[in-house]
Amino acid sequence: MQKITGLVLAGGRSSRMGTNKALLEINGETLLNRAVRLLELSGCKEVFISGDYYGQRSVPDRAQLGPLAGIAAGLEVCKTEKLLILPVDMPYMTSELLQLLMRFAFAGNGISYADAQFPLLLLNNDANREILAGLLAPETPANQRSMHQFCHAALIIELPISPKYQYCFENTNTPAEWQLCQRRLNETVPKVIGAAARRQESESP
Repeated sequence: MQKITGLVLAGGRSSRMGTNKALLEINGETLLNRAVRLLELSGCKEVFISGDYYGQRSVPDRAQLGPLAGIAAGLEVCKTEKLLILPVDMPYMTSELLQLLMRFAFAGNGISYADAQFPLLLLNNDANREILAGLLAPETPANQRSMHQFCHAALIIELPISPKYQYCFENTNTPAEWQLCQRRLNETVPKVIGAAARRQESESP
């Protein structure tokens, strides 16, 4: 597998959540640390964080204009051919889905899953940097400064995904969504532990 740099988008204001969602915890692990761990498990050579976090490999974006500015800052420090971008607020994402994206051969500036802007695998090239610079320019209207516009301009390829994995792409932006996330995880973890215990019993002599 080619060497790929990881980037966690965690520079948002979390205004809808009312608190910094990057520091919310699942089983004692913050969403920020979880996102970093997923990128590392997926095989990223190094992982940066878009945002200002003490003790982390932070890459503060100068423009403070949402995910586009974070991506632009990530490309500035990226030393590998590709940059894998994961928002901090995707608690259901898996390393398996990230690895599939990383291994898929594509021709173009980047690739994501169908109907999901993230995770996003981008080529570290001049074309992507120029598109981002244009969208982040002061003269660009705010309603045109979006991920949709970037993906359209960069001709991002979309990889089909089975409906059973659609939940993995859900975001957690509000207290209600966070409560739902915790309930889902609390329901899932005991099932996983129970299945593992049953396998262990069946394999015992």
